[in-house]
Amino acid sequence: MDNTTRQRTLEYFERLGLDKVRLYVAIDCERYLGDWQVRELADQWIASKDDEARRRPLWRRLLGRR
Repeated sequence: MDNTTRQRTLEYFERLGLDKVRLYVAIDCERYLGDWQVRELADQWIASKDDEARRRPLWRRLLGRR
């Protein structure tokens, strides 16, 4: 996967959102997202989003859900 494709895929994940990317990976990644390289990229993206959420203060996480 070249850098252009990787960047476009990451932008697509941002547009979909964390919940939809998790759903697509859990259901059938090859059908909705692409091959194994995209699956690995999706797993890395989800892990980074989870890490970002853990680093935010509790009050910001609570207010962000509204």
